[in-house]
Amino acid sequence: MNVTKGGLVLFSANSNASCVELAKKIGERLGIELGKVQVYQEPNRETRVQIQESVRGKDVFIIQTISKDVNTTIMELLIMVYACRTSCAKTISGVIPYFPYSKQCKMRKRGSIVSKLLASMMCKAGLTHLITMDLHQKEIQGFFNIPVDNLRASPFLLQYIQEEIPDYRNAVIVAKSPSSAKRAQSFAERLRLGIAVIHGEAQDAESDLVDGRHSPPAAKGVTAPGIHPTLEIPLMFPKEKPPITVVGDVGGRIAIIVLPKKEQHALHITHMLWVLAG
Repeated sequence: MNVTKGGLVLFSANSNASCVELAKKIGERLGIELGKVQVYQEPNRETRVQIQESVRGKDVFIIQTISKDVNTTIMELLIMVYACRTSCAKTISGVIPYFPYSKQCKMRKRGSIVSKLLASMMCKAGLTHLITMDLHQKEIQGFFNIPVDNLRASPFLLQYIQEEIPDYRNAVIVAKSPSSAKRAQSFAERLRLGIAVIHGEAQDAESDLVDGRHSPPAAKGVTAPGIHPTLEIPLMFPKEKPPITVVGDVGGRIAIIVLPKKEQHALHITHMLWVLAG
């Protein structure tokens, strides 16, 4: 994208303080001031956006981080994009470090692919370019009909480990589950460290494989419509999860746990620390 500073406008949403702080740091790095925009909530929780400067024929970048109130931040972004579109902006790029609803990118049971819906809403609102980081699945880029830059945080994380952990050579990269072993192996290979895997970690329903075992019939002898009455459907038992174990040597070593961004909450980390220390 060929963008000149004279025709560039940088807006920050009003979702939380981190969003404004990130936008200010980006503006300082580019040597420009933040654009003037007012984003606030009506008493009935409706989002109102007022662009307070001209964006006609300019390249607009909207910074939006995702807070705990995910739906409000999404509406802020959509309304800001639409406001810039109706104000005749040349291009509108959304900078969203974490793409919301990215874990709902596959059909589960009788659910829906919500990330596809969100991608369609962003494109319909007028977004012309998306910049995000570490999508839950790379295939989500195919939900958009606009360019998507899926940046990687791993180079900065590796640099942080090398600079901030004095004895990182005595560390081991720990994958929280076998499904995340591939990402952990990538870290281990670039740092030339060993790897360990937590096996049997409890998974939520969103990541469990759906094979019909949660569906009826729950007892033997029950027949479904259209099936011969003498044919019995076998009883299906729920899957039993294996006990939690650690595969690999972590004794006396620094454990660096590789977690997806969505699962970096205190309870989850405390649980795995207890397993490693056990």
